Amino acid sequence: MRFWHKVLLAVLTLFIFALDLSVIMVMKKSWQLNMESETRRASSEQLLVANNIYENLDSIRARGSSLTPVLLASVAESYGDYYGEQGIRLELRENGRLVYPGSGGQAAQPEEHVIRLAMQLPAPYQQMELIYQRDISSLYSQQQELNRFFVMINWIVGPVLALLLYLLIKKLTKPLKQLSETSKTIAEGDYTNRVNLHSKDEFGELALHFNQMAAVVEQRINDLSDMAEDKQRMVDNLAHELRTPLTSMQGFAELLTSANIGQEDQMKAGRYIWSETVRLKNLAFKLLDLSVLRHQPLEQTEVEVAGLFETVLQTERLNLAENGIPLQTEISIRAVRGDGDLLATFLVNLIENAIHASAPGSPVRLLAYSQGGEAVLEVRDNGSGMTEEQSKRAFEPFYRADPARSRVYGNAGLGLALCRQIAEAHQARVELASELGAGTSIRLILQLYNN
Repeated sequence: MRFWHKVLLAVLTLFIFALDLSVIMVMKKSWQLNMESETRRASSEQLLVANNIYENLDSIRARGSSLTPVLLASVAESYGDYYGEQGIRLELRENGRLVYPGSGGQAAQPEEHVIRLAMQLPAPYQQMELIYQRDISSLYSQQQELNRFFVMINWIVGPVLALLLYLLIKKLTKPLKQLSETSKTIAEGDYTNRVNLHSKDEFGELALHFNQMAAVVEQRINDLSDMAEDKQRMVDNLAHELRTPLTSMQGFAELLTSANIGQEDQMKAGRYIWSETVRLKNLAFKLLDLSVLRHQPLEQTEVEVAGLFETVLQTERLNLAENGIPLQTEISIRAVRGDGDLLATFLVNLIENAIHASAPGSPVRLLAYSQGGEAVLEVRDNGSGMTEEQSKRAFEPFYRADPARSRVYGNAGLGLALCRQIAEAHQARVELASELGAGTSIRLILQLYNN
């Protein structure tokens, strides 16, 4: 049974029960009040008749007449005829013997439709008893009419109320149906669906929170999908990176174990195995650095730019000299906030990429300056540059704009991916600007030391 069915049956049952109970209580109270009113009226009229009979009997006695049964019946008859027209029956008994009416008097009414009251006359006529019977058949008829009307109202109001409640509850529970349908489509994989409800009641708040939850779920699902694609691409690229050198190393290792091989071939095989081993070692270290940056919180301190640049220069001095690349530095800020070792790693990776992309004699510039209240560390070269598509994918793990040249230098395509992780660890921004044949500029934008 659906929720709105339960609500409809529960509300309809409770409403009809409350209505019937209320009407029954009102009718019972009305009947009680009417009976009390009729009883008071009967008691008042009985007292009036008794006083009148008493006065008549006193008057007869005062004239010296004796109170015979015939005379008593005559006195009572004068009042019996008058009140008989009003549906009232009077009886007069003397010492328990019926004096009025006789056997042929007024017809008795059914006991359940009369009010019967008995009282003794005042002294000295206390041996006489006046019995008053009032016909209240009309009151019973009125009550029966009310009962029939109540049943008829129930038969009319019940279906009308059921119809109105059906329409009302269907309208009120419509948001629940929308929520149910939307949640069903989301469960089936359509995370873009939303509840279109703009009311300002609890259902509106529920729809708003549901849409916010759906948006978060959609974002998380998209993030997980992107992460899964990145991981799969990383695994595919890693497998590709490992397959070629391992196959070659296996071949050269087999060559070295051969009996008939010259010294020159041995040297060639050894050099290749050594170069591929170095490349695989660098690959392992880069992957380890990426893993550490994802899971280790970063503690930032004040880093002097001059000392940072000197560390980078000492690290890359030999590499720059071997490739004939001059390094030009410009410093206009004293310090930045960050981790000195990671910032040095960031700049070293960028300088190595610039060296590989530049011709001998083409300078590489290492800059530090402030812009808009932020610190900027920039590495700029005049090398081969990249296309727009290459620039978009430059920070992807294992991506190499020039695979042939990168393989020559033992580059696994993880340098810029590591730079992006370092920037994210510093909550900084990385901007890349490159033009094919004109060079590349990469900027790290982070906090000044005094911010």
